[in-house]
Amino acid sequence: MARVSYSQYGMYSTCQEQYKLNYIDKLGTSSANIHTIFGSAMHETIQHFLDVMYNVTKKQALQLNLEQMLYKQMVEHFTKESEKMEDGMYPCKKEELGEFFEDGKAILGYFISKLDKLYTKTGYELVAIEQRLNAEIKPGVHFIGFIDVLLKDKTTQDYIIIDLKTSTRGWNKYQKNDKIKTSQMLLYKKFYSDKYDIPLDKIKVEYQILKRKLWEGVDFPIPRISKFVPANGKPSMNLAWNGFKGFVDSVFAEGGDIIQEVFPPNKGKQCDWCEFKTRNLCSLWKWYLFFIFIYIYT
Repeated sequence: MARVSYSQYGMYSTCQEQYKLNYIDKLGTSSANIHTIFGSAMHETIQHFLDVMYNVTKKQALQLNLEQMLYKQMVEHFTKESEKMEDGMYPCKKEELGEFFEDGKAILGYFISKLDKLYTKTGYELVAIEQRLNAEIKPGVHFIGFIDVLLKDKTTQDYIIIDLKTSTRGWNKYQKNDKIKTSQMLLYKKFYSDKYDIPLDKIKVEYQILKRKLWEGVDFPIPRISKFVPANGKPSMNLAWNGFKGFVDSVFAEGGDIIQEVFPPNKGKQCDWCEFKTRNLCSLWKWYLFFIFIYIYT
């Protein structure tokens, strides 16, 4: 059986060869870096706070030492990822850990100061943290995903799917209009609706974007945490589903076997941080280096 995720779909949409090298040929090394370490630690810290707030008391949640928790999680993730790497190699510099931790403290301070605007217990219940989704796309091919935070409005009976995204300075208009980027929440909405037989119009979605840095020299206050609700009506839902289903149908046969034969590379910004370019495994950059060699030595 094949298991596919939004991350796989995103990589395939960006560069099919990168997808093949990583997910089919299994040539990818640890993808951990300071951004993934910080993102995981921040997720876990906020999720734990919300778990205590909704399932115990808000007062007890506010007594938690979130900065200490964030630091502990960052160190744990750094240690865990370092153990997977070759001797002398680390996922990031210790100086980066310190910088990102200071940024995290600023995010957590803002989170607590604006808690009532971001989350409220009045009229809401916490349905789940890290709600697992497992949806069959075709026989032998399943989508696997996890909802960061799932709330329910007790009055309207609406469900709210929340995805936490750590970012350097937030999302610009191009990122917000990126249909692949925003399709994650639409797919989660569809699969949660299908699994629990909940009408799509009773499920809301939102991204909460946690910014490490704020733009300086602007004339208006910039929130450290901002909400973004992508278009999630029927046309957007259909677009997201058709794109994802097209990926699955192109790559997988029923049963999960790979049927796509050619995975072309795609030159773009992603090349700047692609490990397969650095390791000379990308066919596009192999040819580029070949022609450079010919040009220099002939």
